[in-house]
Amino acid sequence: MTSILRLSPNMHLRAVDVRGVLAHLSELRCVSVTGFSNVGKSEFLRLLADPQVWTAELGKRGAGFLPVYIDCNRMLEMTDQGFYELILRCLQETDPDLARNQELTDAYETLIAPRSEFQVPLSFNRGLDAVLHATDRRLVLILDEFDEPFQQIDSRVFLNLRAKKDRNWERIVYVTATVHALTGLRNEEHTGEFCELFVHHTWPLRPMTREDVRRWAEMAGERESPRLDEEDVAWMMLWAGGHPGMLTRLRSLLLPALEEAASPQARWSARRRLETSLIQDPVLQQECEKIWRQCSEEERIALTALLAGGGLHKVDESVVQGLRRRGLLQEENQDVRVFARLFAEFIQEQAGEQPAPQPLPPGPRVYVDEESGQVYLDGAPIPPLTRLEHRLMTLLATHAGAIVDKYR
Repeated sequence: MTSILRLSPNMHLRAVDVRGVLAHLSELRCVSVTGFSNVGKSEFLRLLADPQVWTAELGKRGAGFLPVYIDCNRMLEMTDQGFYELILRCLQETDPDLARNQELTDAYETLIAPRSEFQVPLSFNRGLDAVLHATDRRLVLILDEFDEPFQQIDSRVFLNLRAKKDRNWERIVYVTATVHALTGLRNEEHTGEFCELFVHHTWPLRPMTREDVRRWAEMAGERESPRLDEEDVAWMMLWAGGHPGMLTRLRSLLLPALEEAASPQARWSARRRLETSLIQDPVLQQECEKIWRQCSEEERIALTALLAGGGLHKVDESVVQGLRRRGLLQEENQDVRVFARLFAEFIQEQAGEQPAPQPLPPGPRVYVDEESGQVYLDGAPIPPLTRLEHRLMTLLATHAGAIVDKYR
């Protein structure tokens, strides 16, 4: 499996992200990769699942790891059995030797046709143990599109994964990819113990850097005509801000517009003509809508206030820091701006169609940082909470101004 982020056997985009995550994984520390819609989480995880990337970054040491990419969208059903089946299936698909391993095959057959429900976790454990006994390499389970399974299937599944890690600490490590931090998706007794594996190891995947976008455009240009020049790349970076989904769409719109543009002035004019219709483009609008839906109410208020000229001085610093960590806000020339002009114009359009967001009523303000789990009261961090207290604070923070019952 080759990621589009791979430029050559020894070169790839997102080098800083790759090195940062591999530094944790090589020390057997589990990593939670987070990022908003279409920022490139799946392609990044496919890059992490490439053995050549491991050897390129870690040398001979990288050959001692067996990365296994698991796309949770391939689950046949949203159950513990469906989750376990997918993991064993991906293990067989990843390594030819494992595909021929009889113990793993027997465990898989029992898992898909169990005589009782108890055989489901037992056969999964037996299959995973067979893998660990069959190879000397350290197993890296890379769980992509993990949001829905983590929120919906039996929480004992994640307690089982925690137990497997505890019993095989030096042999197995997990990577998950979700929009928000795991503790913000589900925080109860069994899942809480699983989330503890990722404490201090959340990796926010931000939009690509300008240099990565330039190299990405060069790579694409080898197969396309006309080729994009530096001005074209700068224009795409301005409007898409390194967001892969938006960049791909902008390129598909820009290339036909440049076909008859022979001079720099003609190219400039072609780009300007496109700008008038970008925000109405259904694909680009959908990309913006996805990101907007994944923002909390406080984040929306902060973004709207910034673009309305009100600044961020009245917004909780913890909210601003959260937006920066996710890459939605970026600093440029000592100023703070929304990462992409397209998304900024989308926010302004939303503000024009709806009543301006009202500040929350006076009183103590609760904010939960989804990535670190830290709870803030009126912008100040509070001491550590019990699991139930943390769930209550999360509920209050995410339902500000709403009436909720104890069954939430």
